[in-house]
Formats: sequence, C-alpha cells, structure tokens
Amino acid sequence: MAKFYAKLSISGVLLVWLSLSGCSVQAARITIPDSFEFLALDGQAVSGSLLSHQAQLELPEGEREITLRYKDVIIDPDLGYEAVINSRPFVISLNAKSGVHYRLVPEPAAFKNKQAFAKNPQVTICSELEPLPKPVEAAGVNAKPRKEPLALTKIVQADEFPEDAGKQLRYWWLKADQDTRQSFMSWIVSQ
Repeated sequence: MAKFYAKLSISGVLLVWLSLSGCSVQAARITIPDSFEFLALDGQAVSGSLLSHQAQLELPEGEREITLRYKDVIIDPDLGYEAVINSRPFVISLNAKSGVHYRLVPEPAAFKNKQAFAKNPQVTICSELEPLPKPVEAAGVNAKPRKEPLALTKIVQADEFPEDAGKQLRYWWLKADQDTRQSFMSWIVSQ
C-alpha cells in the first residue's frame, strides 16, 4: 500500500510541475467546414461515419500530412435537381504545434463557384497563434491529388419529386452495387 501512495504522490508532483512549468500536454487540432471531409492523416485512413460529419481532428505535434476532399451539393441547372460535387483528394502539410487550434477556411473568391472550386480547391489555414491567415500555396503546402477525378454523382431527393418517388427508387436501386443494396436492405429491416 505504501508503494501505491508513493507512486500516486510522485505522479501528482509531476503533474503539478508540468502545469506550473507551462508544459502543455494537449494535442493540436484542426477544424474543417461541413463541405470538407478528412480522408487520412499521415497516410492512415481517418475513421468516419456516413451519417455524421467529423469536423475536428487531433494532430500529434510535428510535420503532418492531412488528406481532405471537398464535397458539396449544388442545384444542377441542366437537370433541375441536386447534384453532389466532389474534388479530388488533396493533401495539405502542416507543422502542428502542441495545444494550437487550426482552422481550414476556403478562399472566399475561389469558393463562389463551387464547381470550379471542386476542380481546384484553394484553402487557408488559420491558427490562434497567427494573426493573419496564411494561404496554402504561400505556406508551401502541397495540394496534390491522391486518386483519379471522382465522377459527378446526381442525387434526387424523394420529397422534391413525390410523384416520381417509385421511379427514382427503382432507378437508384439499379445503379447501386451489390454491397450498397445489401446495406440498404439491412437498413430497411432495422426500421
């Protein structure tokens, strides 16, 4: 029992010393807007959910490569309904400092035309330690594609076209692969 209390008091003294000496044990973190998604950190896939957006990612201190993708919904003028646009995966490099909160912000001028932005995403990384944001290109951050361009996927919302809901459902069912169909059937059973 005496050994336990000795270890406990040593741990307590160490924690007090770290807090008084200004050492930070917090990881850095980066926050992204809803229209972006994390794909990988230092080449390792970032786990996520199809139903919820992961807006923050903790970063170990040091040089990091973060793979992202821009994804948004637009109204297709030719088709008259919503379409999903995706950028190619791109990589930003960041020298993460412990305890710093970074934000990824799309460049306002480039972000006005979402389709053009998806072809060439331009982002800025802001931190609480830097008074002015630094553009990705000026910061020496590489924006390089990781995959072939992704195809434009069209989405039809059933409540927008209630009279064609059955036709739309059949259309998407025929377009879906076997895994997607199986996942959909499992979801139906669970409802």
